Amino acid sequence: MSPDATLSQVNATGRTGLKPSESKALVTQPEQYLADQAKNLDEMLNDITLPEGTEEAIVSGAAKKLIRDKVLGLFKVGEIVSSILNWNEDIDKDIREAKRNYLLARYFNKNESNATAISDIKGFLSSAQGNTLFNKIIRILDDSAPDENLIEHLSSALKHIIGTDFRALFEEHKYALSQIEQISPQALAILADDKNWPQIKLGNYQASGTRIQSDWLHEFNSVYSTLKGIIDGPTQSRVRYSISELHNRRIIEAHLVGQGIAKCTVTDIGSLLIPYIKA
Repeated sequence: MSPDATLSQVNATGRTGLKPSESKALVTQPEQYLADQAKNLDEMLNDITLPEGTEEAIVSGAAKKLIRDKVLGLFKVGEIVSSILNWNEDIDKDIREAKRNYLLARYFNKNESNATAISDIKGFLSSAQGNTLFNKIIRILDDSAPDENLIEHLSSALKHIIGTDFRALFEEHKYALSQIEQISPQALAILADDKNWPQIKLGNYQASGTRIQSDWLHEFNSVYSTLKGIIDGPTQSRVRYSISELHNRRIIEAHLVGQGIAKCTVTDIGSLLIPYIKA
């Protein structure tokens, strides 16, 4: 079933004001959505005018400061501030709604049977542990900009958790979600792609046993970017930053698999996280 069709089921509850296509578009093209909404804000602000006769009062001289303080300060600016805050509140609601809609759509899309998926998530949300874990996922979603990759990973985490004895594994799930919360969506995407990580040829290096202790990120970034068809400098830099992020968090490391040949592997923490982001 397509994501749009599943979104229709989510929206069928009547609890959302966004159409399925709008939720998907907002998540996949947030900049376009905000640009369109900014036009609405411009129109709102252009419609805010001073009371009739205010301009004549301002140029009268003696009353100029008083009118500026009381009329422009309290009426004009106050109305502008109110319009901006109300507009931003509506935008925030739309973004949160769209991200949650798309999260559930991707969750249902990962299940073979929607009837089973609905039954499973109902039981999950009806338990104290499940409800707490679900709200943790929602908080990660709410605190992040619209990102299709992040939602894909979080929907995988939701499916994985629901498919386990989440009551008994509550602390483990909570720990995993806390780790995921601290990792960028780009780094999560690279971690989820662990089966495609290439071997790398090293020049001078230092190792402790098989584990590489010297810098190997440049070599890995170069080979991995080539494998993925990434040739432009800025994108390669972002990939390297994400790889460095995983390395600094002790989620990945490199080990010798031959003379001067190394392989990037996941640590114990990385092994814990992968089932959550690949379900």
